[in-house]
Amino acid sequence: MELINVAGLLLLALLIRKLIWCLRWLWCYYHGRETPAPISFLPRRTGERFDAHVRQARTEDEEES
Repeated sequence: MELINVAGLLLLALLIRKLIWCLRWLWCYYHGRETPAPISFLPRRTGERFDAHVRQARTEDEEES
């Protein structure tokens, strides 16, 4: 039961983090300032791995052509 509580608190913290980012984005947008860069739901996930796979696939396609 304690594990469920800890998981719930962790999920709540991640949701609050995302909510704060959304409110900051809206505030910047409304005041005409540069909006902050998007954040992922999980910390330290930037999408670099996906971008690397896309670059690798493109280079492989270019080599085949």
